[in-house]
Amino acid sequence: MRLQKLQIAGFKSFSDRAELAFDRGVTAIVGPNGCGKSNVADAIVWVLGEQSAKSLRGDQMMDVIFNGSEARKPTSAAEVRLMLSDVTSVAAAGPDGDEEERIARDVEVTRRLYRSGESEYLINGEVCRLRDVHELLMDTGLGAKAYAIIEQGKIGQILSTRAADRRQLIEEAAGVTKYKARRRAAELKLEASQQNLTRIDDIIFEVEKQRAALKRQAAKARRYKRLRDDLRRWEKVLFARRYRVLAHAIEAARARLAERRAEEAAAAGRLAAADEALARTRIDLARAESQANALREAAHGRELDIDRRQNHVSFSEQQLEGLQARSAEIAEELGALEARYEPAKQAVVERRESAGRAAVEREEAAAVLAAESEAYTAGYRGLQALEADVELRRQEVYLALSAINSLQHAVESARAARERVLDELARLEAERADVEVEQARLHEDRASAQAQLAAAAAALERIRAEGEGRQAELAEAREEHEQQRRDTRAREQELASVEARLRSLEELENARAQYGDAARYILAGDSGIPHQGSLADCLEVERGFERAVEGYLGDLLQHVLVHDHSTAERGLALVREHNAGRCGFLVTGGELQAAPEGEPAPPIEGVVPLVSLVRVTAGPADVIRRAIGSAWFAPSFQKATLACSLTDRPVVTPDGDVFTGAHLVYGGAREESRGILSTKGEIKDLRDRAGAT
Repeated sequence: MRLQKLQIAGFKSFSDRAELAFDRGVTAIVGPNGCGKSNVADAIVWVLGEQSAKSLRGDQMMDVIFNGSEARKPTSAAEVRLMLSDVTSVAAAGPDGDEEERIARDVEVTRRLYRSGESEYLINGEVCRLRDVHELLMDTGLGAKAYAIIEQGKIGQILSTRAADRRQLIEEAAGVTKYKARRRAAELKLEASQQNLTRIDDIIFEVEKQRAALKRQAAKARRYKRLRDDLRRWEKVLFARRYRVLAHAIEAARARLAERRAEEAAAAGRLAAADEALARTRIDLARAESQANALREAAHGRELDIDRRQNHVSFSEQQLEGLQARSAEIAEELGALEARYEPAKQAVVERRESAGRAAVEREEAAAVLAAESEAYTAGYRGLQALEADVELRRQEVYLALSAINSLQHAVESARAARERVLDELARLEAERADVEVEQARLHEDRASAQAQLAAAAAALERIRAEGEGRQAELAEAREEHEQQRRDTRAREQELASVEARLRSLEELENARAQYGDAARYILAGDSGIPHQGSLADCLEVERGFERAVEGYLGDLLQHVLVHDHSTAERGLALVREHNAGRCGFLVTGGELQAAPEGEPAPPIEGVVPLVSLVRVTAGPADVIRRAIGSAWFAPSFQKATLACSLTDRPVVTPDGDVFTGAHLVYGGAREESRGILSTKGEIKDLRDRAGAT
């Protein structure tokens, strides 16, 4: 076995991929200090499985990844590939079964370490374990701790080490270590098997102890099952009996409900009759209230009549007292005139006649007084019944009086305000007289001044007319100039913003910021993979439908167009080699399968094929249309919901929601996210705006 080739990428000082070929006759690597000779030895030790960072002259294992410099960026991973030739391995046994056949082959050992901490080993491109690498190189003298790699100070360390450590090196050189390792692995397997047997014996012992308990539990379970079945049967019987009882109860309740409904109908009839009686009672009450009002008015009239009669009685009593006083005076006069009887006889006779008439009048007044007393008594009894109503009216009168007082105060305030207004009017009249005098004087001054200004007015008018014309022309010119300047500035600002936006979008499109790492790497010019661009580069979508096409096609827009499958295979190998992620390819070469004849009718009205919204501007149109597929476009979510149950094709909405069948729907996007087709459409619009501006 010999070392044939060493490839280093991102390991320590090797930022770019470097390849060292150890041809026949190469015995040493020579170079100045700091050129990376020790890093080559560290790379060989590291790829063979070294796990100690200190043995690699570092503090941690991440130190082996190239950390960047002033001119280069740090790498994301470190990789070392070691090509070994004539590596012997044991093949299957011969026909007689007592001899092992050894074959020689070339082996490539690879180790990768990522900055995320992940590490992997590969043998001939296939992922393996570190133990597989150790077993492959166990009897060859190679390995992280083997004697084939002697770094600085290793010889002195071997001479000064213990005998057991030196024996390990000797056994490694003699090829015994491999067998000892195999024996150790076999012993460990035997120990593990013995432990498993012991554990099985313990489990069997425990199971035997639990067997009787499980038998009892099984018997209990069978008895429980039997009792459960009996319980369910008796529960069914009980439920049937309860059902019959409840059915009878329901029938009785229904009968009672019918009776109660009949009673309710009768009660409703009685309630209607009671309502009618109540209505009649309310009518009678209204009639009684009207009669009471009439009685109140009659009582009020009686009260007024009583007051009038009382006044009349008081006047009659006063007349009676006056008559009695007059009678006394007459008696005195009679006594005084008895001496003059004869001369006054005639007068006495006349007086007696007057007294008789007065007596008659007195008797009539007494009769009238008695009648009025009886009427007074009857009116007094009615008056007591009406006192409450009178008291209520009196309160209303008091309220009216208070309102009248308020109105009187308001009238007095109005009068005071009127007096103030009159005073103000008088003052204004005086001022008006003064103003009239001053106005007359001013009219005289104006008449004298008008004669002086008449001559200058014509000249001034002509000058003013000319100046106004010139000013109007100047203002119009200034306004037109200002408007042109504003329009120019606005168009410049709009053009600057459009150009800035266009530049930023073109930079994003050129950098393919919306693409994945793998597609971006393949589409870059230095990838070495011949391609025709991405699928999105060949499509042009009508404005307003970009989100729908992006939601349906998704990552298919990032697929790279290549001519054949071999190119796609090379591209996949390249992205795997650079760990760039997943990448899709659209093969445009080869024979195209025949398309199905006839296009099915839309499932509902308003639904159109999605491919009708897309125009292929580059590349093989048939292949691209076949890759897009036969999806439907619905103008709304509701129509898409109806259409998805009538067709097996996907249905897409303007917002990019995709219905696949009647039960599967997916969609949604971030508000700030921008798709590839949306960016292309906006770039086209901005270019049109920039050209129009």
